[in-house]
Amino acid sequence: METSKNLFKELENAEKLFSNGSIKNAQKIVRNVIRDSRSLSKIPNKLRHKINAAINKSKYFDEISSFAANPKRDELINKVNNLITTPFKDRKKHAHFIHDIQKQWQLLDISSKPASKSQWLRFNELTNKAWEPCKEYFEEIKKIKIANARARESIINEISTYIEKNKEKWPDAKNLINYLKNSSKKWQEYAPVMDSDLNRLRKQYSNVKKPINDEIKNQENLKIEKKEILINKVKEINNDDNDECINEFKKLKNQWLKIGSSGKNDKKLWDKFNKNADRFFAYKKELINDEIKIIKNLNQQFHAEEKSISEIYDELNKLSYSKDTDARKKIDADIAKSINKIKDDKKNEKIDSYKNIYNVLIKKDDISVIPNIFYNPITASYNNKKSDNKELLYACIKLEMLSGMESLKKDMQLRKAIQLEMLSLKFNKIDDSIPNDLDSLLIHFINHFSMHDENKTHQSLWNRIIKCLDVLI
Repeated sequence: METSKNLFKELENAEKLFSNGSIKNAQKIVRNVIRDSRSLSKIPNKLRHKINAAINKSKYFDEISSFAANPKRDELINKVNNLITTPFKDRKKHAHFIHDIQKQWQLLDISSKPASKSQWLRFNELTNKAWEPCKEYFEEIKKIKIANARARESIINEISTYIEKNKEKWPDAKNLINYLKNSSKKWQEYAPVMDSDLNRLRKQYSNVKKPINDEIKNQENLKIEKKEILINKVKEINNDDNDECINEFKKLKNQWLKIGSSGKNDKKLWDKFNKNADRFFAYKKELINDEIKIIKNLNQQFHAEEKSISEIYDELNKLSYSKDTDARKKIDADIAKSINKIKDDKKNEKIDSYKNIYNVLIKKDDISVIPNIFYNPITASYNNKKSDNKELLYACIKLEMLSGMESLKKDMQLRKAIQLEMLSLKFNKIDDSIPNDLDSLLIHFINHFSMHDENKTHQSLWNRIIKCLDVLI
């Protein structure tokens, strides 16, 4: 039993739908309100005025619809008129052209306010004249229309069977909506139909879908009730720990998502649900903003070298709300960049000190510019009377192999021999004294070098070794 209060609420929904552009849905609600208002013993004046306002708005949109559709109908009338004046020689093509025009006319009637009586009579009169040149083919088109009508009757029967099969336990609203969309798509494929069948089939199609539409509405109403309960639960969240409040809200949010769509009101309910939780996130946002200020200040201190990296991280570890913010990501990136620069500087410094070994060997540089590990070997090498070129080449090629670099073609036989030696070391561990790392091989080179016979061959080998340093250090 409808009450004036419920009807007021329905009219408010209709107004929102009009505003959102859902004209057909709004007009449907207005028609339902008009029908239901007849069951009231007395219609309050305020409700009567609201109904009249809704009727006027519905008529206004009908006029707008007609304003958009009527020029298209006039265009179709002109096409038929031109066809009468200049018919196609191919009667089949002529008939199909008329058929397409009639199909467009019927689609306009479905998607907007039906044509006026005068428009329809004019269109019908001209269409009948346009058919005269192809009366023989007319029967074929008539058969198509009759077949389309039968196909539409079949769709109506399919929906009726679907309802009988599922009415005891309906599928969820999403599946029902998809079913109606698919049936509507099939329905549109079978157009046009005979004028005498059009209204009858349209009415039957609308009536047969009603139980499904009612069930969709029922399911959506149940979901609305469940979501309103969750909205109230969000309102009731009250915990001194703001993080606990947010966790409780997230749990309710997961429940919300499991409920599924509640139809046209879903966005409004979702906004209301989230709005009630804004207070938690506003407080958290305030905490985050406070921490961001601290982080930016720490970054300034870091770049001004007022605090060390360890001191900065000690401060950052105390901050718990701003871990995923841009400010935190920036300071982490700046620190990482600084650490990498320090590492690169140390690496380059070490590489430079290793490159100096040769100059120290020939006493062009002071021994203090190289790593301590090479002091004793180099000092001893000053007593070497002659260089062992084979051992110098051995050290060079082995370093090239360790760094993944190619050796000269003329050295390939020695390289293969060294490769066998390295495999033997790996699998048999026959001799731990054989140099197999950067420092050991450099010491091997130093031990077999003599400054007294230093020449371009030695310089060339050292230049090859320098290329390996960038990889091995």
